[in-house]
Amino acid sequence: MAQYGADTIIPRTVRLILLDCFETLIELTARGYVPRRGIPEFLRCFVRDRQVPVVVISDASEELIISALKQAGVRHLIQGIYHAGNAEEVLADGRRRKRLDVPLSDFHVSGPEAVFVGDSPLDAEAAHHYQLPFIRVPRSEDSAFSFAALITGPSRYQSAHFTALMLERYNPKLP
Repeated sequence: MAQYGADTIIPRTVRLILLDCFETLIELTARGYVPRRGIPEFLRCFVRDRQVPVVVISDASEELIISALKQAGVRHLIQGIYHAGNAEEVLADGRRRKRLDVPLSDFHVSGPEAVFVGDSPLDAEAAHHYQLPFIRVPRSEDSAFSFAALITGPSRYQSAHFTALMLERYNPKLP
């Protein structure tokens, strides 16, 4: 189902982009893992043209992430892989949260100088916890969404509003 809204773009001041892997950067189709719509243009713009490092952060295993990225043909454009073995924490309630502080430290970047792009309430919560700007993208079921919209805008997707609703719904204790 399409989700419409105001613009959401990644500003030129960003020094590091963190991407969730599955259903954000890549998706699983009948022919295997493929990049989401607009990912080639997105990576070309940020990695090659603007020379902004792009890293993947996922709660999957390193082996699965590397295999999926290679199959999708984007592994060579990803400067870092953070996974369940090196950037995950278990919360008191048993949920697992991505440790966004690990790539920030590795790349010597502060939270406001980075952006985290993900598709889930836990991604939004992790961004809030580590004080990173967050762009929530629709999962791959929304085939009309393109990552190219995050380069030039305007996106038809209102990330900030949806993120606030997710945070309120899934963690009402957050300010």
